[in-house]
Amino acid sequence: MPRSERPEAISPRFTNLNAWSPASRGTYIGPWLVTIDPNSARAVADFHTAFNLVLALIFFPLLKPYAALLRPWLPEQVSQTDPGRPLYLDPAARETPVIALGGAAREALRMADVLESMLLGMRDAFEKVNRKQIDETKRLDDILDKLNTAIKAYLTSLDPEALSEADHRRLREILTFATNLEHAGDVVDKNLLGIAAKIVKRGVTFSKSGRAELLAMIDRLIVNVRTAASLYDGDERAARLLATAKEAFRAMESAATDAHFERLRSGRVDTAETSTLHLDALRDLKSVNTHLVAAAAYPVLEGKGELLG
Repeated sequence: MPRSERPEAISPRFTNLNAWSPASRGTYIGPWLVTIDPNSARAVADFHTAFNLVLALIFFPLLKPYAALLRPWLPEQVSQTDPGRPLYLDPAARETPVIALGGAAREALRMADVLESMLLGMRDAFEKVNRKQIDETKRLDDILDKLNTAIKAYLTSLDPEALSEADHRRLREILTFATNLEHAGDVVDKNLLGIAAKIVKRGVTFSKSGRAELLAMIDRLIVNVRTAASLYDGDERAARLLATAKEAFRAMESAATDAHFERLRSGRVDTAETSTLHLDALRDLKSVNTHLVAAAAYPVLEGKGELLG
């Protein structure tokens, strides 16, 4: 027989090759699937569905670590309508410090506007005991945090070698302003609005006199925020006015505390029910004012050599 017509010998090693093929594996799964559903096509579809569900259950716990791994490589998309989106931090302006610092200053002034809105919202929450107002005002703190983070990242990206001494001083002033406003916002969000939420939850109210004291102090804070924002021109007189207002605010807090204890001594039930909350609110309002003074008045007075002792 010619070699071309002679059948080739097949090694015994390969005689069962088909037994290990993917198709042959189905011969073991197929009968089992048919016992579940006589319709073979539907049985195959059910198997694939079940297989995918098992895979999803296995990998679901790994999604968060995987997302965390990818996040640094995939920058977050910033919505054009996001109120926390910076408007004046131009990347191209980094080469011109005076323009970059001017943009950062304008962005910091937006923070002052947001903080003022938080104070107004907090005032309404205390005056009307409104849960919806509390929630809406708390969301403003997220805007404050975003703007502060963006300002710090932008300013720290500037080349220090390209900044003059005046530029360095201005940069520190902007960072100080933004940081203190962010801290003030945190006090409003976590402490003062938390007190307002407790008032709603417990179904109690401040005494008429106590509420009037708190509202008067909030009104003073709103004025001080506006004064702080106006200090961006380095007005020494306005800075000293704001620094002096700290003492006036401290006197308001002290007088309100004394009046509160006097109401307690007189046996006022409405005062006793909210005593701790009222004292905490007075302390936190004073803390907000301290941040406002540190944000604007102290940097100006320090630059002029007029910082109060």
